[in-house]
Formats: sequence, C-alpha cells, structure tokens
Amino acid sequence: MGAYILRRLLGMIPMLFAITVFVFLLMHAAPGNAIDGMLNPRIQNIDQLKQHLREINGLNKPLWQQYVIWLRNFVQGNWGYSFSQHVPVRDVIGPALVNTLLLAAMAEVFILIIGVPLGIYQSRNPYGGFDNTASVVNLILFSIPYYIVGIFAIYLLAIKLPIFPSQNAVGTGPDAGTLMDHIYHALLPALSVALTSSAVYSRYTRGSMLDVARRDFTRTAYAKGLREGEVFRKHVFRNGMIPIVTQFGFDIGGLIGGAVIVENLFAYQGMGYVTLQAATTQDYNVIMATTLLIAIGVLIGNLIADILYAVVDPRIRYD
Repeated sequence: MGAYILRRLLGMIPMLFAITVFVFLLMHAAPGNAIDGMLNPRIQNIDQLKQHLREINGLNKPLWQQYVIWLRNFVQGNWGYSFSQHVPVRDVIGPALVNTLLLAAMAEVFILIIGVPLGIYQSRNPYGGFDNTASVVNLILFSIPYYIVGIFAIYLLAIKLPIFPSQNAVGTGPDAGTLMDHIYHALLPALSVALTSSAVYSRYTRGSMLDVARRDFTRTAYAKGLREGEVFRKHVFRNGMIPIVTQFGFDIGGLIGGAVIVENLFAYQGMGYVTLQAATTQDYNVIMATTLLIAIGVLIGNLIADILYAVVDPRIRYD
C-alpha cells in the first residue's frame, strides 16, 4: 500500500504541471486584465501608469518567462499579489481555505449521517411503506438544486425563524472568530448541501446493498449457518460500500473546491466565494492559486477513495 501511495503521489506531479500550464494560458488568453480593472480610466497619464505597473509585476516579459517565474514562486510559497484586495494571495486564500474545509467536513458528516443509515434501513426493509416514501422524498431532493434548498433554508431558518445567520462565515460579537462561531455560521450552508447530496448516498446505498444481498456468496453465507447480522456486517455492508466510497472520493474534491453557488448565496467566505469574486475582478493570481488548490483537492480525494477501496473490500490489493 505504501508503494502504491508513493506512485500515485509521484504521478500527480505531471498532472499538476499540466494543470498549471492550462490555467496560466487560459488566464492570459482572457480579455482584459486586473490592472485595467483596478485603475480609474479618468486618471491622467493612465497609459504610463499601466506600463509601470506591468513592469513592476513582470507582465511585460514573454509569456514563458512569466510562467516560469510564477511557478517557481508558487512552489516556494509566494503566490503573488491580489490586485483587487491589495494583499498577498496567501492572505486571501488562507482564511477561505479554512472556511471551506470546515464547511466540507460538516456537509460530509451530515451526508453520511443522513444518507447511509437511511439507505441501509431501506435495503433491510425493501418495498414497504417507509421505503417507498423515502424513495419519493429522495427523488424530489435529488431533483432540486442545492441552492434552491439554500434559499428555502434562509427563508425558514434565518428570516422566519431567526435561528441561524444567513450570511458570512463569522459573526461580529465577542465570540467572533472562535471555532463554535465558525461552526454556527457553517451549519445552514452545510445542511443545504447535505440534504440534496444525502439523497444520492441513500439511493446508492440501498441499490448496492440490495444487489449484494442477491449475490451467490451471500446465499452461501446463509447456507453455512451464519447469523443474519454477521452476514450483513461482513458481506453485504462491506461490499455494498464500494459505490459509496467512490462517491465519497468525488465529494472530497468537489467540496474542497467549494460549493460556489451556496457560498455566494450565503456570502460564506470560502474557496468558491473567493474564486468567483476574483473572476469578476480579473484577479488572475487569486484564480490561478485557487484553481491549483482545487485540483490538488480533487486528486487527493481520488487517492483517498482508492485507499478506502482496500479497506472495505479485502479482495483489492495494490501491492
């Protein structure tokens, strides 16, 4: 397993290199630039000022030199300067990444707590009243975009019943910035994401476990005299978790990238919110840094999913 993880980590290097090239060229191919956006067009001698700013930031050099300089600085921890917020990019992304990781962890916990147990119960009691009702509810939730759920959540739980805040990642009171304050502000967006995603987990869990329960090795286990609980725990549950592990790996990368619409709906200052704000102001340094971090999150999520395959299914070996 250790050798496999090392090979996968080494294999990420050329993938990340290709992503950096693509993102860098894409940003420079877009019309306009951050310098044009940050300056008032009525300023006198604006052309000379733009030229001066380009020279200071190295934007007058050939494109390949700009890329080499940017990549070298990025690897060394210098992610550039945010033109729109006038601070280093690391100061912009650092708090946003923490907020997104907290939101992703809470959303995934809610998804697993709601979706997997519901799917297990449905698979153990299929085609009954509860199973049919839960299937209809899951279908409805699956059909509704999570930002619509977020709008209803804001209306019901932040406006009508002011239980949760409707905006921002931290409060303004004496407890602002504490862990509990961050959790309190992340609850509503996390629930908005979890309610729709848990429907997917529930359907996958139910379908996978019903399929495994009909397999020959499951019938053989019953024929050997094993108790139902033991058959379910050792055979049905572990084999039925493989599709869930796949979805879990995808979710890790997606949630690290930030639920862009939900974060902007709640004005939650996470990676998705920062990326969208940077795109509107053409803040290329921020966009390139966030895109690369999101790509790293997706690759790590896939690696975690592959490792979990061997945990839930002893037949899978990577050595």
